[in-house]
Order: sequence, then C-alpha cells, then structure tokens
Amino acid sequence: MITRWKTHLLIIILVAAGLSILFSSSLFIQPKYESKAILYPFNVSPLSEESETEQMLEVLKSSDIRFQVFEAFNIAEHYEIPKNDPEFINNLNSRFDRNISFGKTPNEAIEISFMDKDTQLASDVVDSIISFYNQKMLMLNKSKSKELVRTYKNEVARKDTEIDSLTSVLNTYRKENDLLDYSIQVEKYTEAIANGKNLQQARKNLNKWKELGGDYVRTDSLLWNAMELRQEAQVMLDASIVDTNKRITYAHVVAEPFPADKKAYPIRWVIVLFSVLGAFLAGILVLVFIDKARISSRKS
Repeated sequence: MITRWKTHLLIIILVAAGLSILFSSSLFIQPKYESKAILYPFNVSPLSEESETEQMLEVLKSSDIRFQVFEAFNIAEHYEIPKNDPEFINNLNSRFDRNISFGKTPNEAIEISFMDKDTQLASDVVDSIISFYNQKMLMLNKSKSKELVRTYKNEVARKDTEIDSLTSVLNTYRKENDLLDYSIQVEKYTEAIANGKNLQQARKNLNKWKELGGDYVRTDSLLWNAMELRQEAQVMLDASIVDTNKRITYAHVVAEPFPADKKAYPIRWVIVLFSVLGAFLAGILVLVFIDKARISSRKS
C-alpha cells in the first residue's frame, strides 16, 4: 500500500516538513536562550534530616528569592502581564515556572537554569538568584547568631551574679572565721596540736573547720564550677558575636552563568522530526481508510 501511495505520502511528508520548518521559525515561535549555573552549598550545616544540597534547593526555591527576582528585573512587565489582572500573581508564577528549573546533579551539586528571549536577562536572573541566596542565608545565620548572643550574654550575666554571691559568702568565712584553705589549714592545725604548739588556738581553728568546713568546701566548689561555666559561656558569646559580623558566601559556584549565543528553544529538528512522523502515520491511516472504502464500494 505504501508503494502504491508513495507519491502521495512523499507530498504529505514534504508539506509537513515545510510547514513545521515555517511554524517553528522565529516568525511564529519566540526563540529563547538558556543560561545555567552549577553550585555547591558552602559554609552551611543541615537544619534537619535534609542534606546540605537539599536544604540549598529549598532556599533557592523560596518565594522570598522569587519575588526579589520579579522586582529586580520587573518580570511582570517583561512578560507583559498587567498588574490589574485578577490572577496577576498566579499568571506571573506560572510563566516564570515554565522558564526556570532547579535540580540536583549526580554529584550532589545544584543546577539552576533559566530561559528567556533576552540572552543577557537569562544570565542575569541566574546570577541574581545566587546572590539573593547568599543574602538570605547570611540573614538567617545572622539572626540565629544574634539569638545566641542574647542567650549567652544572659548566661554570662547570670554566672557573674552567682560568682559574686558565692565569693561574698567565702569572704565572710575568711574574714569572720579565718577560713582560707581547707587542706593547708587543717594540716597545719593538726600538726600544731600534735607538737603541742598553740593548742588553744589550734583547737579553736580546727573546730571551726569541723563546724563550717563542709559548707566552705561546698561553696568553694560551687564557685569554681560557676567560674568554669562562665568561661565556657564567654567563649560561646565571643564566637556568636564574631558570627554576627561575618560577611561570607554560602554557595560555591563551579559553573558561572553567561549569556548564551545559541538558542535553546525551540529545538527545530525535534519539531520537524515529530511533525514528519505524525504526518506520515496520519497519512497511512487516511490511505488505509480510503483503500477500505474503495474495496467496500467495489463489493457493493
């Protein structure tokens, strides 16, 4: 049957090819240029069970960054979407979604891709997304660091109060009862009694240690512990203050975006190929129907 109708099929194929070439041209389809960037997360730690890459992907897709891009490049006007449109935000997001893509590479990197008729704009949008990501991550980390600064400042102040209170108690023991050092003084007074020197004073001082020594040692231990905890809190406070003043990036870009010099859409050979195949199959179906109709008419 194909041999019998080969001329007709050839005409159908040529017409389909010609029309697909015409309709896939810039006269009917606006060509788009694609800009890409590949980056890895940097200076970040996972906030949950997500990996650093997955966390980065979530932030990149956030509405904050998206609306920053809309505002920075006046995307609504670029897409010719009127602001008085009842579905303005929905239409703007839908149009943007058709041109933007985020994905993970096999090596756990992030690929950002954006297509637009303006090759420079496509590159600038990808570059700005990376910049807005760094700004957002810096803001989030600074906010967390400021919370830690407040927490550790309060902890240092609390420990200072505790240290002052314990020191005051120990000073009372020292001034009023002459209790200075448990191990040294007890040993000294015990030797004095054993040697028969200053027995009355030695026994008096030793009795003070027997009566007050437990409280003194416990207070002294609490003081040293409070001082150690205060030092740890001070170290964390200093580190948090440093973090609030950091100006670092959170994306390691291994492939920078650049303006493309070759269109990425439409892919004309794909359109032509599927148009020709579709026309060929449709032609066969039509010819089969014609053959069957002819055979039926002959029998009748």
